[in-house]
Amino acid sequence: MQQFRSLSALMLGAAIAALTAPAMAQDVASPAAADTVGIADIVVTAQKRATNIQDTPIAMRAFDNDAVLKAGITDVNGLAQLAPDLGITNDTQYTKITVRGISSQDHSETADPALTINIDGEYINRPIALNASFFDLERIEILRGPQGTLYGRNATAGALNIVAAKPRLGEFSGYATGSYGNYDTITGEVAVNIPLGEKFAIRASGMHNEHDGYFNNGPAGRGSAGNTDAARLSFYAEPAEGIRAYVAGEFVDVNTTGVAQYGQVIATNGVLANPGYASGIVDVIPSTPELENGGVPQNLDFNPPRKSFPLGDLGSTKIRQYAIRGRLDIDVGSIGTLSYIGGYRDVKSDISQPLNGYVPTIFIQNYEKNSKTQSHELRLSGGENGGIIYQVGAFYFHENQYMAQGLFLPLAAGGSYLNYFYRPYVKNDSIAGFAQATVPIIVDKLSVTGGIRYTHDKKKGLYYNYGPQFGRGPNPPAIDDTSIARTELHPHFKESQPTWTLGIDYNPSRDHLIYGKVSTGYKAGGFDNVGSFGSEKLTAYEIGSKNSFADRTIQFNASAFYYDYRDQQIPVFLDTNVGSQVVNAGKSRVWGIETDTTVLLSRNDRFTATVNYLNAELTAFQTSLLGLTGSINDSDPSTPGNQPFDLSGNRPVQSPKWTIALGYDHDFHIGDHKITASVFSRFKSDYYLQPFNNRAELQEAFTQTDLSLEYSAPGNKLSVQAYVRNLENYRPYSFVNYVDAGGTMLINYIYGTPRTYGVRGTYRF
Repeated sequence: MQQFRSLSALMLGAAIAALTAPAMAQDVASPAAADTVGIADIVVTAQKRATNIQDTPIAMRAFDNDAVLKAGITDVNGLAQLAPDLGITNDTQYTKITVRGISSQDHSETADPALTINIDGEYINRPIALNASFFDLERIEILRGPQGTLYGRNATAGALNIVAAKPRLGEFSGYATGSYGNYDTITGEVAVNIPLGEKFAIRASGMHNEHDGYFNNGPAGRGSAGNTDAARLSFYAEPAEGIRAYVAGEFVDVNTTGVAQYGQVIATNGVLANPGYASGIVDVIPSTPELENGGVPQNLDFNPPRKSFPLGDLGSTKIRQYAIRGRLDIDVGSIGTLSYIGGYRDVKSDISQPLNGYVPTIFIQNYEKNSKTQSHELRLSGGENGGIIYQVGAFYFHENQYMAQGLFLPLAAGGSYLNYFYRPYVKNDSIAGFAQATVPIIVDKLSVTGGIRYTHDKKKGLYYNYGPQFGRGPNPPAIDDTSIARTELHPHFKESQPTWTLGIDYNPSRDHLIYGKVSTGYKAGGFDNVGSFGSEKLTAYEIGSKNSFADRTIQFNASAFYYDYRDQQIPVFLDTNVGSQVVNAGKSRVWGIETDTTVLLSRNDRFTATVNYLNAELTAFQTSLLGLTGSINDSDPSTPGNQPFDLSGNRPVQSPKWTIALGYDHDFHIGDHKITASVFSRFKSDYYLQPFNNRAELQEAFTQTDLSLEYSAPGNKLSVQAYVRNLENYRPYSFVNYVDAGGTMLINYIYGTPRTYGVRGTYRF
């Protein structure tokens, strides 16, 4: 409660500062003379209607296509370059995103992300589909905090809206851009907009991105290479007054090596690999009797190599995605606009991923994870500024997955499978209805927003689980082979949840907004090989202000928040026969303060600063795992059965206390030509990669700095940029985990991107 009172005081201080903003603005001298220009407005659709970002009562960021191109972002992993407060975890072929200490660490068949991701309104649910390339975009919007009313289930962390560039009527235009850099990096992107009369237009775009591996993995070659191709064809029409239609088809192809990861053996068959490890070890979860007296060194720091380490094999990653999505808007007079937004996506993957990072290599072998998803939303919205603004609608989502994978050890007799799992189908259905309205209390000054959503989720599957099969070679058992012992499961899950929001917005003047709100979110539950697990629930209290000063040459935005986070889903690896069990981990407490500042020092000088403080803690994490001995913090593995463990007091994954980012741009003018010098540096204090908070899972504080020098020809049609990203060449951990594979306890590390540099050229027409 003391922390809550402190946060309330900080919130009150932020509100008082914003209330006095009109008087402050009169006293602040413009940092630029009369020749300055104000900070440009950014129009966003975070509330599923077009608003100025400074008038939107949501803590958020937005970036246009130029910012994405200049940062060299081609997939979701690169977003941390523009939004340093995002935590990006690359767990082999999966991408996990953390916002304000909230994330989803599970990537099983029924797991859902905590951050809702939409591409033009198409709902993206599978972590493997998050690696779809970013190209030819209008903008990217990152919404922080639960968005359970308008965005629904799985929006406890926030929402990521990817908005593709739309065809423009009556305009022939486009661009081409390409770059070359170290690691033989080659990127190319092209888009062309073609009008078809006055009422129709099409847009075609594509991209290619390839680079050599970032790691020297000995005889195996270079790991973590990249090779992605993508294309999009879209159509836009206004066939009659009040009717607007948009359809897009998209293809993404990834064909590259697996993700390189370093492995360190801890114990084999219960015998520690290094006697020095005995100091400070505790049992984590002894997954086999042989390891009951081994366990994981809680306080040991391995200091693993981050650039060069030998691997037995690089593996391979092949992912193909086909998608079609569209939107139809029909104005229905004074009632408002009736909109349909829908999408269909087919994802196929074929992956061979080395797991342990040393020889002999253990693989995830014959890994297929295919999914077909469709989402549909029907929405009626209306109202104008100064009056009631409302939205009401319904949403439907369906997903069907097929999965096959096994842990393969290529030793004697052609190799052995430690396990093999088939999922002939895993079906996921979600139906929701929602309504939200903003009601003015004092026109253009004070308004109240209320919204509610009711969601019904249903999941079911068919599981075939095979145990160890020694000496059978690389061929897995056939899905219809009943001669080999297997376990057959028919898991299912069903749940309904309401979510709601209540907020108040106050505009003391045109350039100032103060908002406060209480909102809820939840992440759907599901099932695993052991049983079912419940949904996560979050109640968020937030106050914020958005301000412009000195003729809009200064922007200062601040928000303070407090989360009551219950039943967090935490996956815990049991053993190779079972995989992971997901447990609901009691309560977490998260609070923090975020500030964003932009200052136009002059027409040619721009300064930006982000300073975030986050305090996150697992306040009640007491649960048990089925059929195991020992406990997380108990070195005495005694009675088998449902053993409790307690992680209370630990920090959640990817929750640095401090995140700071500073940027500065300066324009040099030579006649009509312009050269822009830019520097952008990010700092993160230390954070853990697993909720167990073992020393080896700690990523220490680090900085990464980007530099660029860009030449722009008159009219901005031609630009050439030289860049260096991650000047320090520091490769932070992106994933760390202890795992037991066939009686061998080991720790695995995956790393972030090293320093990259190169030259990019862009031509616009």
